[in-house]
Amino acid sequence: MPEDATTAGSGVEENTSRGEQEKATASPVMLAITMDKRVEMVAPIAAILLGALILYEGKGLRIGLIADPITSRGLPIAVGLLLMIGGVVQAVRQLRTWSELPGHLAPEEGQEDEKGYPVSWVRCFGIILLSFLWDWLLKPLGFLIITPLYLFLSALVMGEREWGKIIAFSILFSLTSWIIFGPLLGIRFPLGPLYDLAHSLGLAR
Repeated sequence: MPEDATTAGSGVEENTSRGEQEKATASPVMLAITMDKRVEMVAPIAAILLGALILYEGKGLRIGLIADPITSRGLPIAVGLLLMIGGVVQAVRQLRTWSELPGHLAPEEGQEDEKGYPVSWVRCFGIILLSFLWDWLLKPLGFLIITPLYLFLSALVMGEREWGKIIAFSILFSLTSWIIFGPLLGIRFPLGPLYDLAHSLGLAR
């Protein structure tokens, strides 16, 4: 092989390896510093407040006559405590990262939103607000009225627009849940204005 060709080949190899090295050293994972630390504290605080509300409501539940080591208060109290503990842990983690970077911004977490389906804080807080309304209106309206409305509005908040599926799912899920846990398993649900009808049919005590 001619000397010029050998020299040219080695030069190409050197340029190639040098280019690869430059790419390797010049392409670290770049994190966008655009996440507001103060906004990130809203979710842990909301979890703590929601857990406290569930805990408070759970302690007010009436204990049945049948002996039960957990009682009807067990599940809501456990859920409330877990939410509060999780919120405190997440808040502490967020506070610890504040000292690592100056200011109120931090590197973004997770991955980019799916194209066409951006994450929206309005949706998140919309579901939280609807959950509070469901809990507040459960007794006066009853499970069979407020739950289908809650599911229907939640689907709308999440961007679902197939009306037939939304309505069918909301009604069937609520009705099936009530039949399984109410008439079949004997758990008492608040039925609001539908109580007299359900009682006359032998479906409520």
